[in-house]
Amino acid sequence: MTRTVDMEIVTALFDVSRAISSSLELSEILQRVMDLTTKVMRVEASSMVLLDEETGELIFYIAEGEMATKLKTFRMKSGEGVVGHVVQTKEAAIVNDVQQDERFFKKVDVKTGFVTKSILCVPLVSPTRVLGAIEVLNKLDGSDFDDLDKLFLESIAGQASIALENAMLHDSIVKNERMAAVGQAVAGLAHCIKNVLNGVQGGSYIIDMGLDKDNMAFVQKGWATVKKNNSFMQELVLDMLTYSKERKPEYEECDVNGTVAAVVELMQEKAKAVGVTMLWHPEPALGIVELDSKGIKRCVLNLISNAMDACGQKPDASVTVSTQLYGQHSFKILIKDTGTGIPPEAIPKLFQVFFSTKGSKGTGLGLAVTHKIIKEHGGRIDVTSKVGSGTTFTIVLPRKRKKNTGGK
Repeated sequence: MTRTVDMEIVTALFDVSRAISSSLELSEILQRVMDLTTKVMRVEASSMVLLDEETGELIFYIAEGEMATKLKTFRMKSGEGVVGHVVQTKEAAIVNDVQQDERFFKKVDVKTGFVTKSILCVPLVSPTRVLGAIEVLNKLDGSDFDDLDKLFLESIAGQASIALENAMLHDSIVKNERMAAVGQAVAGLAHCIKNVLNGVQGGSYIIDMGLDKDNMAFVQKGWATVKKNNSFMQELVLDMLTYSKERKPEYEECDVNGTVAAVVELMQEKAKAVGVTMLWHPEPALGIVELDSKGIKRCVLNLISNAMDACGQKPDASVTVSTQLYGQHSFKILIKDTGTGIPPEAIPKLFQVFFSTKGSKGTGLGLAVTHKIIKEHGGRIDVTSKVGSGTTFTIVLPRKRKKNTGGK
């Protein structure tokens, strides 16, 4: 019997097109594409496999169904399985009885416990290269895959290929712009680095003088200068590395209050030394969240350090750090100071790389790196300030990472 294209398929194709044009966030787009594919084709499982051009391996990028969680780190060699054959030949394959097909790769079923009966696989191809493949497994009603199914999946794959190309191009442009910014700033940073090296040289001279005169007070003073400038240089290099390269948050379940409290405790002694009162107000109901704790620690450390610098010699100055619930799915980290404040014209530039309100004392990277890390978490950072009264930085983050059941 000849099947006809029903309204659900037409609607699905429209939804896929709309999803692709609505975002440049690759994982979000492809997750939506695979959700729609699995639902409309009424299959037990589906996956999107991408080709790693460096190794030639096939990576399970998105997976749907009961096998999904076990495929997150699974890789296949070039040419392995039905999907490997499809990627190599750039031709779709319908296999309605996998046990009778020598291309069938049994190790995936062994690893996942899933029982594959039938496969429909189509390539993801751009005008210049093969990107990977989409496969669907086992129709829910037990029927065979046919040419209409292949036509539908090829239509999906065509649009997904466009999304992949667009996202890769966008990532390449962003990366090149970021590297260009770093390159252009080298000359500007030379003065900053020269000052650090002069500080190290000066500290070394004081140490030598103390050793020659057997004066430990001089040695200690010189060593303190060397350590201070070494820490500054280390911070500068780490910020440049973080800003210049792509990274994904290393998510873990953690107590966000504990994470922030550790930074507050670390900064307490410095606050006392400069006459700043440090206050900490955690939200007890916040509980466990999913985030990259090292990255968020670094953000909070940057903001607290900036807040203390803004307080300067202002009498009775304080820095208040707090956490708050924000709706059902998000939370806030607030760093509020009673320092000098930020001029209105400077606020729009705060998160631009190499912009600094500290003059020669700042690298102009701290806030840019902070903004980048928070954005990578799917969050945002806001700032309000009044000259002479102080500044508040507010970090808003999701309590759970965005859904993505696929691989890396």
